[in-house]
Amino acid sequence: LYLDDFQLERYPGSQSPASYASEVQVRDGDTQFPYRIYMNNVLDHGGYRFYQASYDTDEMGTVLSINQDKPGTYLTYLGYLLLMIGMIATLFAGRSRFTMLNQKLSKLREAQPAPKLYPQPALIMGLLGIVFISLQATPEAAVNSGPIPKAQADAFGRLIVQDMDGRMKPLNTLAHEIVRKLGGSTRISVPLEGETWEMSPEQFLLAIQLNPAVFSELPLIKVDEEKSQEAFQQLGVEPAGYLSFRDFLSDDAGYKLQEMVEQANQLKPAERTEADKELLKTDERFNIFYGLLSGDFLRLFPLAGDDNDTWYTQNQYDQGFNEEDGRFVKNIIPVYLKGLQDGISSGDWTEAEEALGYLDLYQRELGAAVYPAASDIEAELLYNELQLGSRLFAPFWGLGLAMLVLAILFLFYDKKWLHISWQTGQILSWLGLLVFTFHLGLRWYIAKRPPWTDGFEMLVFVAWGLLLFGLLFARKTRFTLPLGLIFSGTLLFVAFLDWLNPEITNLMPVLHSYWLKIHVAIIVSSYAPLALAATIGLLVLLLIIFRPGGEQPKWTKNIRELTIVNELSITAGLFLLTIGTFLGGVWANESWGRYWAWDPKETWALISIIVYAIVLHLRLIPGVRNPLVYNLASLWAFSAIIMTSFGVNYYLSGLHSYAKGDPVPVPGWVFWTVGILLAVSVAAVARRQQGGKAV
Repeated sequence: LYLDDFQLERYPGSQSPASYASEVQVRDGDTQFPYRIYMNNVLDHGGYRFYQASYDTDEMGTVLSINQDKPGTYLTYLGYLLLMIGMIATLFAGRSRFTMLNQKLSKLREAQPAPKLYPQPALIMGLLGIVFISLQATPEAAVNSGPIPKAQADAFGRLIVQDMDGRMKPLNTLAHEIVRKLGGSTRISVPLEGETWEMSPEQFLLAIQLNPAVFSELPLIKVDEEKSQEAFQQLGVEPAGYLSFRDFLSDDAGYKLQEMVEQANQLKPAERTEADKELLKTDERFNIFYGLLSGDFLRLFPLAGDDNDTWYTQNQYDQGFNEEDGRFVKNIIPVYLKGLQDGISSGDWTEAEEALGYLDLYQRELGAAVYPAASDIEAELLYNELQLGSRLFAPFWGLGLAMLVLAILFLFYDKKWLHISWQTGQILSWLGLLVFTFHLGLRWYIAKRPPWTDGFEMLVFVAWGLLLFGLLFARKTRFTLPLGLIFSGTLLFVAFLDWLNPEITNLMPVLHSYWLKIHVAIIVSSYAPLALAATIGLLVLLLIIFRPGGEQPKWTKNIRELTIVNELSITAGLFLLTIGTFLGGVWANESWGRYWAWDPKETWALISIIVYAIVLHLRLIPGVRNPLVYNLASLWAFSAIIMTSFGVNYYLSGLHSYAKGDPVPVPGWVFWTVGILLAVSVAAVARRQQGGKAV
């Protein structure tokens, strides 16, 4: 096997590898042929398999892994296939546990037939209108004020910019990311000229470039007042929620927090206090603002003939540009800004529009190799404008709480208006799922990959799956739908907090594979029914705690219904988790030539499978065969999934890790949540011992 050439491709304008490949010659007796080996593309010859594993640090040599086990591969794949067929068959076999549970649940439902429903179109349309209004009336609504008209700012936002990882995206996206970093929202309020201007992200970026001296004096950099006491002392300012860029500088233009930031950076993440973490966030915001003032964030200018299609900022006009292009790069932004100044004073935007047109044409012509398609640009602009992910959690919460109240009322009443309201809620829930699906599909289209490749996307996808399974199981018991809505909204809310990155990013080379769609989708899909089972378990514990005295047949029936649905949900989740894990073994074998390497993620996936297998088989142990123990187990078993999906990524070092083994401090709300769940668990056990042994 002879190496003709090793090729490393990077994302445009960055050092991040997009792919790497080995051009080799195979010589075996009279047989000779060339072949290209790259990640997920294996060379098979003479019973051997050659995989692209890595490369030398000087990028001149390649590292291949070798495997020879064709019979074993076929036998293993056959075993995986039989396992999957067997699991799927148990969902439909006449005498399987899954079928028996469905039959038992149907008998419980038939014991109390529902009255005929008479839907009222006016009521349904009214509630649909309420949800539509709630989706529109959000803090991210369109902004029409500011010194620069929104139409001009929107045109500026349509320019293409290259980020530090090489992703090509509309400047509109970068503006949203910058403003979100600075103030925690994609809309910003600026105290200017004796009044407060509500600006869009693009308006804000342009306003800073037009008046850098003025904006450096305005309180625009967010600071946590409680966690930043030491920083305030070092800065010599009174605690406030927002500080100006000038507040961070000494009289000789030195950075006042430099020494504190260096000390915090020298600490491992696990050793940093809340004050240290907040200090680093504040430092990041300061540097972002500095980049805005200097123009270093706007990589708008492609360099003709650049081998890596690198784009540069206005200040880099001398980085290889020819004389004519260098003058254009240096001067076009000042010309555009002067046109904006003239437009503000005279209302004539012709000069600004012409300059922007020249810049747009320059990008299209010299950056054609990496310039996004028009449909991609429009899709990303629509995604940024709608911001459905952050807008959906409030309607989901509201609708979920309303339907939870209805489900509780059904325990005591059986009125026609309850059924009408419930049916209306179901229609709204399906509408919410369709909107949510559109959001995921739009992100998929923009990123050109499935939307489940990082912590943020995984959380959002699980939220979608949780709502889907809540709707699918709604015919089994009324409580699953409100639980699905509430916890789907909760996951969306958590996903858009500042501890996860919502940006669309490039993929590592190994993830450029169709197995990403199959393996990761099945694994993450399994989390949704398991999360639903955990929430059902929590609800059952609450029903046990607050069960009224005396005979309460409807109350007991609902607990039994929920317990059965819980087992059905865990069964589906465990099957998906198991199938997804073994398909991961197939992917690993096709990419690296091994099925299992005891990577922390693989190990914890196996632990999760064992944990849920134990939960499902608790019914075979006479002493613990009751709803209390089963629902307790289903609630706490989900901690294994949390460790698998998040703990491994941030606390252990391995192929699937994001933090390289440096633990990230656990958020304070996690301890509060665990404490509350422990209290609920203890109370449920005590309540059952006091006389609730019917459950």
